[in-house]
Amino acid sequence: MFEHAVLIIPTYNEEHSLASTVSDLEQVFQTIDRARYQISVLIFDSHSTDGTVDVIRSLQQQYANVYCLTEPQKTGLGAAYIQAMQFAMQEMHADIVFEFDADGSHQPKYIPEMLNIFFQGADVVVGSRYIPGGSIPKDWAWHRQCLSRCGNWIARFFLTWQYKDFTSGLRGTRTHWLKQVLLDRLLSKHYAYKIHLFFALHLAGAKIVEIPIAFIDRKHDRSKCPATNVFESLKIVLLLRWRRWRQRQV
Repeated sequence: MFEHAVLIIPTYNEEHSLASTVSDLEQVFQTIDRARYQISVLIFDSHSTDGTVDVIRSLQQQYANVYCLTEPQKTGLGAAYIQAMQFAMQEMHADIVFEFDADGSHQPKYIPEMLNIFFQGADVVVGSRYIPGGSIPKDWAWHRQCLSRCGNWIARFFLTWQYKDFTSGLRGTRTHWLKQVLLDRLLSKHYAYKIHLFFALHLAGAKIVEIPIAFIDRKHDRSKCPATNVFESLKIVLLLRWRRWRQRQV
């Protein structure tokens, strides 16, 4: 009996990169055992103002396993993922949900390895930039390196040192664990949702496995990660730490 894995790609003005990202994924999907996994792509578009929606329509004509959801206004990365995850679970009956960037920063070649780790018993598989074998771009500007490393270090310092990459955008999760987390109660609807969801899965008892990935810089346009992300991450982490402390006092 195969499992259904749904790979979610949130988009906002990604007309220049989305087609190549999906095409590369589809090539990798051909190497995956179809008797073990059914793979679908769910693109969630947050009211793009360029030609992204036209690209999505073209991809749907080309690939039968590509689905699309849209929202009338941009609500944030976390909000987009929450809506897409709920659709994947309720309407697509997904067994595993992946988070994946549209801009080419994540390499599709890691998906088969992640699926094999699920097959071996993992509940969550995270593509980690900060374990041996993982990496970030060597030519990244210092402020981007600082934002990435500082946000991740803050999460580890206040929450748990057990994991190396709390802020990775490449992650797969078995849906029965997502249902336990109660996605609507995540504190952030933006980038910091990653930290809260990771910690919630950890507290729930999920078996989390990190694998090394080489994170590469996007080829088109600029990163959409706001400079204020580190401050929101700090706020979320401190709230989570305070909640944890309060629970232990009861």
